Amino acid sequence: MIDLSLPLGLRDPTPDHSAHLAELSARLHRVFASFGYRRLLLPTLERLAVVERGLSGAALEGVLKFVEPGSGEVVAIRPDITPQIARLWAARPDALPDPARLCYDGPVLRVREARAGRPREVHQAGVELLGAGGPEADAEALALLRRSLDRAGLGAAVVEVGHARFAGEVLAAARLPRAARAAAEEALSRKDEAALAAAARGGRGRPAARDALPAQAGLYGEGALGRARTLARGIPGAARALAELEAALSLSRRRVREVEVDLGEVRGLGYYTGITFAGYAPGAGAAVASGGRYDALLARFGRPGPAIGFAVDLEYATQALERRDGARGVRPRRAPRR
Repeated sequence: MIDLSLPLGLRDPTPDHSAHLAELSARLHRVFASFGYRRLLLPTLERLAVVERGLSGAALEGVLKFVEPGSGEVVAIRPDITPQIARLWAARPDALPDPARLCYDGPVLRVREARAGRPREVHQAGVELLGAGGPEADAEALALLRRSLDRAGLGAAVVEVGHARFAGEVLAAARLPRAARAAAEEALSRKDEAALAAAARGGRGRPAARDALPAQAGLYGEGALGRARTLARGIPGAARALAELEAALSLSRRRVREVEVDLGEVRGLGYYTGITFAGYAPGAGAAVASGGRYDALLARFGRPGPAIGFAVDLEYATQALERRDGARGVRPRRAPRR
């Protein structure tokens, strides 16, 4: 008997679910276009050498690669779309303006599930703003993320913002031994103040920097920015990161409803270089959107420049919409135009 099942970690969407994914992508692209972002259709395969330039060492472990029969080259099925856009930015400066506002959608594939129950193939729709830095570009990306979630029908989603360098500057100032730093990053991801205090005792930094380490566990929610200002007074790098975040929030205030701040977040530490953001919607099993500033990436492809972007996880976003509408006892409907 023929085994008709899919490989581990892949799923067959039903026609209804496929329609929901397609409709959500269409809604998002209408918003992207309204902000001046132009759509790209990108290949599924890339040379492995290109993919390696755009990913961290940990992310490379999830790349599905093989030898291409026609050329003998080692190629990879894309695990992320951002490196592809970085390659295009470097390879075709004649075809892309500077700055470039680009958007995309499509699947990415990983070797294994990122977590239990998480499919290996993830459908995304996202944007990249290449060649534009500073608080104005940060504010634009944040406003676009908020508008995208609203017009997609996810107005109840919470947008959470942080800064990639803030936590890193505090960790560096505490001067922890290598093993203790890894433990501190893990404790920070859990908001474990006691574990952070224990790690800080082994640091060689100034007392103010070591005291700041456990305080990071509380840098979220109401009053987080005020607490962060106090903490950063003795850590210049953290103060600069906080100033960048506050400048972006100030510029986006007219277009973005209240956001949640989390400056103890270590997600993407080492990849993101500035403001980070994520969207969390009721009914979704994980973040429906995530992104941030990644100014170091484009230089890896030979054309340096600032960059910022985000991707919406269409599966989780659709999951939130279906559960919301299922709870209401109605079919998912098209979000109204505004």
